Amino acid sequence: MGRGLRDGGLIAMNTTPLERVSGVAALLAPVLLLASTIAFFTLGNGIGNGAVGGVALTFAMILFAIAVVGLARSAEPDAPLFAAVVTVGGLTGIVGGVGFAVDSIQAQLFGTPGLDEVSLAGVLALRVPGLTFPLSMVALAALLAVTKRAPRGLAAALALAAVLFPLSRIGVIMPVAIASDLLFVGAMGTLGLGLLRGTARRSRPERREAVPA
Repeated sequence: MGRGLRDGGLIAMNTTPLERVSGVAALLAPVLLLASTIAFFTLGNGIGNGAVGGVALTFAMILFAIAVVGLARSAEPDAPLFAAVVTVGGLTGIVGGVGFAVDSIQAQLFGTPGLDEVSLAGVLALRVPGLTFPLSMVALAALLAVTKRAPRGLAAALALAAVLFPLSRIGVIMPVAIASDLLFVGAMGTLGLGLLRGTARRSRPERREAVPA
């Protein structure tokens, strides 16, 4: 009997709406992140200064939020507290990412320095939540590995992407930024396909009620 897949085997019919939406978001989020990085260096004045890059980064962060919720939810049955922490941390970091995106737009349009460069308020509003993003991605990788929602190699790739993310942004190092984004594309894309195909759930033996003789 067939597995009941749609679209040539891409989407399983037994997946939930959240899994499908999160799966698509996980596929698209890192692609937009990569596009924003390229735009910052080609159309702007480097990471953190560019209107086109800022717009792309805004939508990348929105999609990351949806993806994090779906991926953390897939691991919730086995690690509810860990999944909750990852969700809260991920959303907090993504808020910081959106803040940096908006700040990047105004930096190019008005020729002003980043808010985090000129005031303590900017540091607290941007850098503090912003640094939570890579930390939460490392935590997400650990969550998926521990609960067996992702192979250890895939989780390691996601964690490496997260570690390279702040190093490339703080140092404004384009090759490292591109490498980080490509790792995100590969890792998040694979996880997104897992959500769409329903393979992100760890298989469990079915429980059957005993039938009285």
